[in-house]
Amino acid sequence: MDINLLDPAHYVNGQPYELYRHLRETDPVHWHEESYGGPGYFALTRYADIKAVETDSATFANAPTTLINDDARAGDETHQHLIFSDPPHHTEHRKFLSPELSVLAVRTGDDRLQELVHDIIDRVIEKGECDFVEDIAGRMASFVMADLIGLPREQSLVMFDAAAVLASGADTSKGRGLEAATIMYQWADVARKERLESPRDDMLTRIAHGEVLGIPFDEFQFQLDFQLLVSAGSDTSRNVLATGMLRLFENPDQYRALVADPSLVPQAVEEMLRFDPPIVFQRRTVTRDTEIDGVAIRKGQKVASYYGAANRDPAVFSDPDTFDIRRSPNPHLAFGAGRHFCLGTHLARAELVAMFTALVTRMPDLRATGDTVWHESPETPSVVGPTAIPVAFTPGVRLGSAALI
Repeated sequence: MDINLLDPAHYVNGQPYELYRHLRETDPVHWHEESYGGPGYFALTRYADIKAVETDSATFANAPTTLINDDARAGDETHQHLIFSDPPHHTEHRKFLSPELSVLAVRTGDDRLQELVHDIIDRVIEKGECDFVEDIAGRMASFVMADLIGLPREQSLVMFDAAAVLASGADTSKGRGLEAATIMYQWADVARKERLESPRDDMLTRIAHGEVLGIPFDEFQFQLDFQLLVSAGSDTSRNVLATGMLRLFENPDQYRALVADPSLVPQAVEEMLRFDPPIVFQRRTVTRDTEIDGVAIRKGQKVASYYGAANRDPAVFSDPDTFDIRRSPNPHLAFGAGRHFCLGTHLARAELVAMFTALVTRMPDLRATGDTVWHESPETPSVVGPTAIPVAFTPGVRLGSAALI
């Protein structure tokens, strides 16, 4: 079996779950060479090991990067990417970005979220067909993030496309990768200048005028936070919506159960997150000599946690390769664990539950009508999901104005 987890070919139709299973059973702390000349890393595929790493940030650091390639860094000594940082910076930076993503903030915005969901469905409900990724999942993820941070919704679609290219592992020094990085930079630059000149009541204004540990946010730090929020907030949610719908198509009895009882949607969403976590892996760097399952790991070496492998570990989940919307308990690691537990967890769950509840209510006979198209990744992707799913349904009536683009 080809066990090269860095080969993009393994991710052309999702994640390589059979490869994960093989490693989990035969070599759960697998030494993996790096095809681009790096020193190599340990690939982790067991739930217990991955959770232990996630919850021991003193031994397993996020700095200098959570990507496997050592060159994939962002920031410097005074400008730090939240995900690539550790305490004390991470603690204060995370606290600074938290207010709009708290449980209270998400619940307060529930009515707006419900309105957004129905407006998105209204755009296509009379047509009887659409591309689920572009017309529903993509717009949902993009517009939620646009509303959160203070971007025009039409601009968020451009940002979303650029974020998807960057998440696919495209080379940012040329071609579409460079184009995507340039788009992100230019829009961030415009957003910052506008908020410095005319402050608004939005998250980007707080960032433009903010500081962490007494260091004011300059242009560089604004760029880092802007790209973090756009990428983490849009691409991941879109992929869970898309892969979740795909699994329902593959298990029509499960979709019929949701149609019959929409109260099952929150539980179904947790199973979607378990079955196909949108983040493929995250790397940590060891701060002191340690061991995992008896394997010695030296200070400075790298370990990478594969969440899709952890979420299908039979030691934790019974019949793990079966998609079961009634699964309980469901302690998946799609959002990570420990101090780096996903900051946008509450918002992500809220938007997923809102959209799937509306779908099973307003499109009870939603069905796929063609082949699913997946990301084409020139490099090892850190995020995986479909780019197109053609669907059809019985046309319905609009509930509102459907004034979205």
